[in-house]
Amino acid sequence: MSETMHDCYLSQFDCLQGILDDKDRLLAGFVPYYRSVAPDRVYLVGSGTSYNACAAAAPFLEKVLGVEVTAAAPTCLCKLHGQRPLLIAVSQGGRSTNTVGFIGRMRREGASVLTLTDPVDTPVGNAGNFAVALQARNEQVGPKTRGYMATVLTLYLMGLEAGLDKGVVDPSFYARCLDQYSETARRGAEYLAACQDFFDAHLTDLKMGRNYLFVGKGVSAQVALEDALKVLETLCYPSIGYEFEEFLHGPGCCTDENLALFLFLPPGEDAGRMRKAADIIGEATKNCYLISHDPSVAGEKVLYLPTPDPVFLSPFTDILFGQLLSAKLTGILGRQRHPAVKDIFTRMGTKVPNP
Repeated sequence: MSETMHDCYLSQFDCLQGILDDKDRLLAGFVPYYRSVAPDRVYLVGSGTSYNACAAAAPFLEKVLGVEVTAAAPTCLCKLHGQRPLLIAVSQGGRSTNTVGFIGRMRREGASVLTLTDPVDTPVGNAGNFAVALQARNEQVGPKTRGYMATVLTLYLMGLEAGLDKGVVDPSFYARCLDQYSETARRGAEYLAACQDFFDAHLTDLKMGRNYLFVGKGVSAQVALEDALKVLETLCYPSIGYEFEEFLHGPGCCTDENLALFLFLPPGEDAGRMRKAADIIGEATKNCYLISHDPSVAGEKVLYLPTPDPVFLSPFTDILFGQLLSAKLTGILGRQRHPAVKDIFTRMGTKVPNP
């Protein structure tokens, strides 16, 4: 029997642990390649969930590589900057036609292109100068979950290895990050159970949501984009991800009883402002929720997910509830795509067909 989206969702932390266990083999040759390019700019390029994973990973890579890191869709990157730019092209299935075309164009212009796909032997994986395997266990389900987490973790590990080699990353920081990733993988069952319990407790209200907003700060704002995409791909209801300040400058005005709002509570001074926003919007809709890493924040509408790093581990924790909504609520509500667009990817040629 083929995997379902929920199966993939449940297997994410086992996948993360597998990547950690196999990182030396997966990244063999990467550091010498990175050293040979010696990039002064890094571009992370992908579409859909691949792009969202790149956008979530970019701030950490910038921190550990000591160079500017930009995430972009293949058709939105018009000009490369820097004397030695490195492009990392990500395609979880390795068949995105726009990414294949982009790699060919960049290589003709003399750019160095590293590919990250699952498996490597794909049109995208074979198109670059150097390939790294994205060990996402060949996720075949269209709305990616496992592939998202696997992409972020693999990019994090690539950044740490290259940063350590450059001397930008301190060995103690490197070890601490690996410990945090291992702890996150070990606590996966705890996170999944907390999300399921929260889903069950609020299912009656969640079934009434018809518009979805996911809101965060920093890295979690990028995570919000992926959660919104998951809802759009599955529930097929209007869904948008926003940065918190941008949300306050207009989108909050769309609030009514049909809105389902998920706020990723940040560390620091913005937490109080976000809780105030939740109180105000909670007067209009029953579906206003906080996802928090702070044990002091409690309440019926608060999902608590403890983490050793609420900023850079957000793609492994904050992401979960939106994924679960997409995997489970779609079937409960009997939501289906309109027949006209069921084969839109094939008709539009966005993927290279399987041989």
